Amino acid sequence: MSPSWPCEDGASWRGPSARARKRARHARWGTGPAVAVQSCKAMALAHGYGDEQKADVILTLKPLEGPPLPPLLLHSYALRQSEFFEARLSERWASEGGAKPLEITLDKCGDANTYVRCIQLLYVPDRVKHNSFANVQDALGILEVAAELLFHNCVSACMRYLEAVPWTAENEAAVKACVSNLHLQASPDLAARMRIFDSYSISRPVDVMKDVLGELLSLVTNGAPSKARDITERVLLANVQPCSSSAFAAVNEVSLFNVLHGNLEQLKIQLRKFVNFFSWNAHQVTIACSALRWLFDELFALQIADVAVRMLSEEQELAQLMVSRIYQNPFTETLFHILVSILQALQRGEVLSPRPVRLALITTWLPVVAKLGNDGGLDNFGKDTVTAQLHTSLEDGLGAVVETLPMADQEMIFKIWIAVCLKCRKAWPDLSEAFDSWCSKLRLAQRESEVHMIQEASAKSSEANCASVVRTDHETNNNVDLHGGGDL
Repeated sequence: MSPSWPCEDGASWRGPSARARKRARHARWGTGPAVAVQSCKAMALAHGYGDEQKADVILTLKPLEGPPLPPLLLHSYALRQSEFFEARLSERWASEGGAKPLEITLDKCGDANTYVRCIQLLYVPDRVKHNSFANVQDALGILEVAAELLFHNCVSACMRYLEAVPWTAENEAAVKACVSNLHLQASPDLAARMRIFDSYSISRPVDVMKDVLGELLSLVTNGAPSKARDITERVLLANVQPCSSSAFAAVNEVSLFNVLHGNLEQLKIQLRKFVNFFSWNAHQVTIACSALRWLFDELFALQIADVAVRMLSEEQELAQLMVSRIYQNPFTETLFHILVSILQALQRGEVLSPRPVRLALITTWLPVVAKLGNDGGLDNFGKDTVTAQLHTSLEDGLGAVVETLPMADQEMIFKIWIAVCLKCRKAWPDLSEAFDSWCSKLRLAQRESEVHMIQEASAKSSEANCASVVRTDHETNNNVDLHGGGDL
């Protein structure tokens, strides 16, 4: 069954509200966290999986127990991404004189359904492979199959996902065991977290789209009516449909990030006026804040928010402006909403930012959030239902992202938290759960170190005792020989 896409005339996008339209866009692309497993097949179908007419390989999977699965009709161009299938295809076509379709059988499949999902990932673009994992255990299952099939891009996607999402204690043990048992070379950041030290006609349409999209985005970010936003959202989504060129997806990224950069610069101009008590344009700030939230929503919906997260993590000037004059700061609410969106996306694995970006995001904005929340004159902050939910979401997101970082990075963050947050009356945000977990790991590491030292000392003592016994026996034998020689 092929996936459904928005109609060209836009009829499918007419709904009762912007929220309903946003839900429809999520449902079409499977960007919601609860549909990761289902979206794997949907994305594979969108890129050729299941096309029986063009299939040239028949693959049969035989599980360890039970009957074989129904044969899969696949395509050699996708299978060749796996070195295992590349070798099998080259060998079979050489021996059979290029006869098609080829029949290949995989015996002793542990979990045949996991093999099917891994094979579906051969059709999924690398930039969205990580959205196919429901949780850590699911990614580990895919990793085992991908390693067996020598599907290196999928192995990399699994490691990228595992390095960036929160773990339980059981998850951590499972990740370490899996990487060790498979004899895989972990990525540097995953290893650190596991504490392992060891032509013109073709380009012109793209240029036209870039100009048109630039004009639409300029309208939206300058306060255009909701109709302009609806049209812009349809264009952005259509640019990443399977029938569209990959160059159009690149247009999305370039255009959105250029507008995001300009929006941040405009916001900083107004905040400088606000900080220095100059005449600032409250209407422009309102428009800029609304546009900024919309831009981040679109980046998340299109699954390209990782660059925006990095941009915000590097905004030292904006962070300084936010705390230079905190009372009735017009950007506070927008900042909190954007940070909640980013932290929740990181927590759910929808955005996989590298370790340095996650560290910079927390160290840059934790002091700002604490200052605004504790001393910003927000007397009702956390009291009504909406702000209470925002309050809790910020705390939960900060704590979860902190726990994705190595111990040394967490030490840096908790020193900031102690110095900035705990001295305030509200002591907000409360990261005590993450702090207790970090302290517990420190104590465990110390116990492991002491046990290791005791074992080493015991081994050295045993070696010394053995050497002493050998010397004593040798000296006794020498004395007996000398005594015996005297009697002769």
